[in-house]
Amino acid sequence: MTEPNVDPDALIREYFARPEVAARTTAELLAARKAAERPEPPLATAVPAPEFPTFGIARYHCPRQCGWWHDEPTDPGPSALIISADQAGADVGTMLSLNAKARLLALHGRVERAIGEHYAAAH
Repeated sequence: MTEPNVDPDALIREYFARPEVAARTTAELLAARKAAERPEPPLATAVPAPEFPTFGIARYHCPRQCGWWHDEPTDPGPSALIISADQAGADVGTMLSLNAKARLLALHGRVERAIGEHYAAAH
């Protein structure tokens, strides 16, 4: 309990002015800033970068440049927003981000499967 004539802001400033607290706090803040600046690593995939020959089509060429390609629609249409039990309390933005990531993983799976089938048949 504080005394009635003690300024709580002064107590807080005094606490954070201690060298052991200031050093720990600064180190934690710098580590958090560095972690936030680090970009998310890209997905490990064998999917080459697409080209877009016409509106609505993403074309993935054979990495060996043999002339083969696989086309995917760039807008596969609406997607149901699936909410699992552990996400019931999550905000809508988080759920939309997870849904987009799931759709991206499904796209990569389709393209990797098509490239794999092409490799098995032609290379």
